[in-house]
Amino acid sequence: MSGRTLFEPARQIPVVADKDVVVAGGGMTGVMAAVAAARTGASTLLIEQYGSLGGVAQMHLPLQGYCDHTGTQIVQGLGQELVARLRAKGGAGDFIPCELHNPFIIVDQESVKLVCQEMIEEAGVELYLHTWVGGVHMEGSRMRAVLVENKSGREAIAGKVFIDTTGDGDLAARAGAPFSVGRPEDGLTQSVTLTFRLDNVNTERLRRCILDFPEKYDLYIMPYTQFRTNRQHIVVGLKNLVDLAVAEGYQGMPCPRVIYTTGLTEGSAMVNMVHVHGVKCHDARDLTRGEMEARKQVPIVVEFLRRYVPGFEHATLTATSNFLGVRETRHIQGDYTLTGDDVLAGRRFPDTIATGGYPIDIHSPTGGEVHLVRVPAYGIPYRCLTPVGQDSLLVAGRSLSADHTALASARVMATCMAMGHGAGVAAALAAQEEIPTRQVAIPRLQSILRSHGAYLVE
Repeated sequence: MSGRTLFEPARQIPVVADKDVVVAGGGMTGVMAAVAAARTGASTLLIEQYGSLGGVAQMHLPLQGYCDHTGTQIVQGLGQELVARLRAKGGAGDFIPCELHNPFIIVDQESVKLVCQEMIEEAGVELYLHTWVGGVHMEGSRMRAVLVENKSGREAIAGKVFIDTTGDGDLAARAGAPFSVGRPEDGLTQSVTLTFRLDNVNTERLRRCILDFPEKYDLYIMPYTQFRTNRQHIVVGLKNLVDLAVAEGYQGMPCPRVIYTTGLTEGSAMVNMVHVHGVKCHDARDLTRGEMEARKQVPIVVEFLRRYVPGFEHATLTATSNFLGVRETRHIQGDYTLTGDDVLAGRRFPDTIATGGYPIDIHSPTGGEVHLVRVPAYGIPYRCLTPVGQDSLLVAGRSLSADHTALASARVMATCMAMGHGAGVAAALAAQEEIPTRQVAIPRLQSILRSHGAYLVE
């Protein structure tokens, strides 16, 4: 049957909901977008393919992008509310200084799931879990409904304005919005990862080794000052230990360095050393290949850490993430494309609706070095969220209109939360005024965002 075409009979699809704003994708971007839209007065519905909210914040990763390189907190508003709620549950720590990645926050993934759910419920957002985007219903340049698949079958959810926060631009692509994939010269995307948690790790022992024997325990481009004052930290380095393992015949290491973040609980480490290259994550078959290859790499990395890295001798594998961490897929073409030059210059825009400041962080599509460059705070213009040729659709998060280099900074969770906040307010205004999304009055949009506590770089 492969390669043949089947024709599906026409059928009537029930419209199960009709809202002002419909958000597709329940990661951190989508949660912020849905909450912002609802709090701005729009009836709102959120669609999520998995059984919990939070996206990659469920992947044993720290929240990055809250601060610029000076330590100034540039993501506030709903993003700050999330952190406050997490801390109230013991699910987040304080900002940890880092001269390479900028200050970051370690979070508990189970607390993230619960807090996101609470924010959605309190805002009055209707939630559809275990639901996939299957298609769209268009009338000219306006999306009128999203077609979904779930345990109930094929259903339609109607709306006035839609927000694509799928991370892969799935909704926008199905609506016919133009897009590119990966870097311009060859279409290759950044490598994907699968994170995992280890317990029974003596991270303090390794910290002391790094400080006492720097000639043996290198830290790549990370300053040693972080380790002098912080028991909680990020490690990127120890390449000589990987080289030693390879020289001694250890095979299959996917990453040339040790990369982990300490967990909230003593003796835990969140490891980010699984890397799979050349995966087209908007293609189901390639995505499956990436998942399978990533899981094969986990025991290889765990055994390496036990054998070669001080403090990891008795480490136990507690959990792996439920899905791949994807850094890059579709770049939806918007009315403006954020560029690497914009980011490096710290450019500000009259229609800024979010602020970025995380370094340009490119994990090579072909397995080479990580390219990391610190940048000043910069604005993300609303025009990056308005896809070309679409009048009732916004795109926020990882699939915004940005080039390969700019995306490597803007893709991190806190920055995406700020974009989601901006998109949610804008969608509510467009729905209430029954106008195309690109006609939303920017001064009013920015005024509401500031009233919510958002930080917009001037």
